Amino acid sequence: MIWRRVMALEWRIMKRDPSLIWVLSLFAIFLVLSSLAGGDHADSLEEGLSRSQTEIDNRFQALESQMGNLKADSPLQSKDPRDPVWMGQDGGAQLAILPPGPLAPIAIGERDLHPQAIRITTDLNLTAEGETETPMVAPSRLRTGALDPTFLFVVLFPLVVIALSYELLSGERERGTLAMLLSQPVSQSELVVGKALARAGALSVVTLLFAGIGLAVAGVDWTGPGTLSHFFLYGLILICWALFWFAAAVLVNAWSPSSARNALTLVGIWLSLVVIIPGLVQVGIDTFYPAPSAIDLMHEARESSQDVESKLNDMEGRHDVDTKQAGYAAKVVQVQDELAARAKPVLETLRRQVKERRDVIQMLQYTSPAIVVQLALEDVAGSGAIRHQRFEEQSDTYHETFRSFFVSRIKEEKTLGAEDLALIPKMTFQEEPFGALSGRVLTGIAFLFLSAFGLLMLALPGLRKIGRLTR
Repeated sequence: MIWRRVMALEWRIMKRDPSLIWVLSLFAIFLVLSSLAGGDHADSLEEGLSRSQTEIDNRFQALESQMGNLKADSPLQSKDPRDPVWMGQDGGAQLAILPPGPLAPIAIGERDLHPQAIRITTDLNLTAEGETETPMVAPSRLRTGALDPTFLFVVLFPLVVIALSYELLSGERERGTLAMLLSQPVSQSELVVGKALARAGALSVVTLLFAGIGLAVAGVDWTGPGTLSHFFLYGLILICWALFWFAAAVLVNAWSPSSARNALTLVGIWLSLVVIIPGLVQVGIDTFYPAPSAIDLMHEARESSQDVESKLNDMEGRHDVDTKQAGYAAKVVQVQDELAARAKPVLETLRRQVKERRDVIQMLQYTSPAIVVQLALEDVAGSGAIRHQRFEEQSDTYHETFRSFFVSRIKEEKTLGAEDLALIPKMTFQEEPFGALSGRVLTGIAFLFLSAFGLLMLALPGLRKIGRLTR
């Protein structure tokens, strides 16, 4: 076909164009650097989680050793590993951990906003108590965002495409070569499509190659479960995102006679789709579906903790001394159950607000392809809202299981033995089935592809006006 010959010719021209080589080279460098930045964040997080888990393992080894040195009939002491009350509240505390995804360097996403690990005890926790070993996040980065591949692709990648495509047709006119090209057996549509596909192909090759190199340098385990399948989705997102912007460039070239006007129009489209519309969507969601008030939740948590301390202080005896009132532990559980019942409506309201907000975001993502790409890349990286929501739901379920383990022994007035340490429940995060994840991501990819196809259809009437730009 003729457009294939145009592509081959365009490839030869691009090889001799130093400005194009410089643009692609700078983009490749920034892609690797952004992958390194995302990988550094993921490595720091994983190291912090590892230190936290090591602390738990060492603590349980010490408890096992301490329990072996205690006599079965000796009275309970302070911080006694046989005491189910103290073990549930402190000594036997566990962590619910959300591990980084297989392609974590792609997007920091909501890892800065939600805990990656939650300390689990028998106490009533209205607010999640995060583990303490994970590094703190600089406030300036929370305001400005992080340099990761997602930021690069959503914000800067369209500008690279614009730089490569704003003068696909108008440039031939301004150089005086359009009339000569159209004198050959090639239509204006075949000329523009061939040039666009050649440049899109060059950019896609560079993008996929250095995206893989960047992830490899960032320390991604390519043999890990799900890595290759997630990278496949990653590549599809990037290719369709590039096709969307090249299609937009073809549309603008089809109806505008000037390269300067093309560049200005494309930058205006970029500003609207990447900056203005996502900003308006965020303002609308914050206005009509505001995030649950952390202040109200903290007040409720503070009042609950004060009530617990007040009621427990009214009881005679304490659980951490040798002599204590009979049935004290059971009364502790009763007080906690009463507070849990009081807090249940607050937590249900919070979860409903969070779900409504997340559902609206998922629905409004189609107002801008930039939002679609952002959410899709966060899903592939394992740092999206849905994965964090699954983690919080599983943590709540685990907290109930953990608490039941100790409460049942407290109510039966049983002490813990060495064999009970191994029976304390632990949590392993269950990932979302890949079919559900890929279905959600592929829906976004289909939206990008259909949007690109629609832009090309809008460009056809202008491209069919043979020689229109030669006048």
